[in-house]
Amino acid sequence: MGFDLRQVVRRKGATALLGCFVVAAGLIAPALAATRATTNFPLDPSLSLKRVRVSNGPEEIRILTLSPGAVPDIAPATQQYPMWSLTSTMSSNAGAVAGVNGDFGTGKGQPVHTLMIDGELWTTGQAGGRAVAWSSDGTQAYIGNPVLRIHATVGTGSPFNIQEWNAHAPTATMIAAYTSRGGTVTRPPGKASPKSTDPRYCAARLVPAHAIAWNGPSRVSLVRRYTVEAQPEPCPRTPLAVGSKSGAVVVASKFVSSTPNKVMALTVGGAVKLSWTFEGWPGVTDVMGGQQILVDRGVNVAPDYTPGAAYVLNYNPRTSVGIAKGCSDTDGSTVCRMFLITIDGRQSSTNWSRGVRLPFLANEQLRAGAWMALNLDGGGSTSMWVRKKDPAYCQSSPSVGGCLAQRPSPKAGERATRTALIVLPSADGGTPLGLR
Repeated sequence: MGFDLRQVVRRKGATALLGCFVVAAGLIAPALAATRATTNFPLDPSLSLKRVRVSNGPEEIRILTLSPGAVPDIAPATQQYPMWSLTSTMSSNAGAVAGVNGDFGTGKGQPVHTLMIDGELWTTGQAGGRAVAWSSDGTQAYIGNPVLRIHATVGTGSPFNIQEWNAHAPTATMIAAYTSRGGTVTRPPGKASPKSTDPRYCAARLVPAHAIAWNGPSRVSLVRRYTVEAQPEPCPRTPLAVGSKSGAVVVASKFVSSTPNKVMALTVGGAVKLSWTFEGWPGVTDVMGGQQILVDRGVNVAPDYTPGAAYVLNYNPRTSVGIAKGCSDTDGSTVCRMFLITIDGRQSSTNWSRGVRLPFLANEQLRAGAWMALNLDGGGSTSMWVRKKDPAYCQSSPSVGGCLAQRPSPKAGERATRTALIVLPSADGGTPLGLR
């Protein structure tokens, strides 16, 4: 067979031209879809951990799913403000099987939003916000904007409202309450060495006469009865100490001669009943505040980042909590499940995890099965600790035992926070028997 150089040239030209088309097609072809690699790990009969790797970003996602039998609870960093501790330490000390970091906090070591633990109100918060709440056994849970009403009833008289609890100073038209939880940060108003121009405050110290109880079978409100132990008169400029008696409360309001003062009307030895109600959330004993609502009745409502928006809305490590529809509906056939999700971030340089914006986080909650979901503190605070160690998911081992199932931001390592949302292996022994 003869050898025709012209045919070879033609074939090479056609091949080169075809290669150009292939390259061009590659340039205009859409990017490959993100891949998800998922692995499941049982941690407890009612608790599972899911590890998810998403190629785009990339993103490292951890999902704790609490099924019936798993008991959520809140572990505080300390018993008084200021509150600082690691999620791993709070979780381990509480005997938990797992835990994630909780609410945002102030620079003074206070939770930013409402906090109630085992039926005891710790604070109404430094700012308005959203919250997640649940019953002591975890069979009921709610997420939304809490409407908290605190009433004080004296004898047969009409009740008056308490607007702040271990939060802000009172005004002439607003009554504030203080307990030992305020520590050295949030204390009854007044000055130890006042001037004649300093304001006066009417105050009374109430000591418990009974334990905290439900108002009745409906469990709409928590109530506690007190006796007035002290009430300085005339209203002084110095603070009234909370004292050392467990459960004592100081109620106070600013004195203005022309304004009627409910606290001034209290008398030593008198009986006072306090009640606190989270409207529409019956039976809850634990409440933890958060920031943005991510999922509202099965719909992604998370705010997205736009140029100029707050940095918190951009790509960051995240922690969130979600609940299934069965947590707060009236259908007895549905069950309550809770979803604790963390997503690592600020680690693109090592190809570990970039972090996400809130709509992505909301979609992860929807994938998990959330009907409602809430954004908790994130950034350098994002942490997930589990007691059961397994090299398949453990990323580091804190000194308290167990391991971190994710990687905190490298600049901070595991960062101290105010509270942890934990999972107990059995019934919550910290909740008084009368509230279970």
